[in-house]
Amino acid sequence: MLGLHNPPKPHGFVTLPLKSSFELDNIILEVNRMLPQLVGFIEQFNNIVSQHGINVVTDAQGNMSMDVPASMSETSYMNISNRLGIVDRLINNQGTSINDLIQKGLSIEQEIKQSDHNYTSQLSDQIEKFKKLNASYKH
Repeated sequence: MLGLHNPPKPHGFVTLPLKSSFELDNIILEVNRMLPQLVGFIEQFNNIVSQHGINVVTDAQGNMSMDVPASMSETSYMNISNRLGIVDRLINNQGTSINDLIQKGLSIEQEIKQSDHNYTSQLSDQIEKFKKLNASYKH
């Protein structure tokens, strides 16, 4: 006889989809929170570049360099270079974090698909938005 102190435990397979679904919901919420921030960082970067007539180039190793107007002072160049470097790091860090979350979410979705073959990805919209953002940040 089961007492109040020893309630029956659910089977392991019962908690996995619930836990996975909860984790996936949290991942989707976090990605949805982070995507607009990434948009803001990219817009900030692009605004700095266009406002100052700068051409930004990144080499194969990921090093960023700038071509600036000849009339720009050394002080302005250093200020803008520092600002762009900071915003570039924010963009890259945010993009990496979003990508990591998406990969984790895809892994959870794969688990869910194994038990529910009719499952439709909830991450597809976020993945498309993220791809478009990445494509818009070329330098």
